[in-house]
Amino acid sequence: MGTIRFENVSKEFPGMGHPAVDNCSLEVTEGDFVVILGPSGCGKTTLMKMVNRLYDPSAGTIYLDGQDVRQISATKLRRQIGYVIQQIGLFPHMTVAKNVSVVPHLLHWEQEKI
Repeated sequence: MGTIRFENVSKEFPGMGHPAVDNCSLEVTEGDFVVILGPSGCGKTTLMKMVNRLYDPSAGTIYLDGQDVRQISATKLRRQIGYVIQQIGLFPHMTVAKNVSVVPHLLHWEQEKI
């Protein structure tokens, strides 16, 4: 994997009155270390859930190595990417290292690469 690109991505939920994510454009290339910060409710989790297709954007496109993520099987996509989210997305019985290594284990990476 080399690049994740958000192109004018927005997400609206019915009855909210304002977009959860509004016209976000961002490019993250292989090797980048990215932290998304903001107050509660500003769209951080929504943005991440759109990367792996838990939510589809209301507008705009998300690309993984130039391919629209909507054209990739959700299961395959989720096994190609990894990120750590807060609270409910973590396995509380596992250490941080084990949480981060879930996808590499699913992909049968060699232990020394994990």
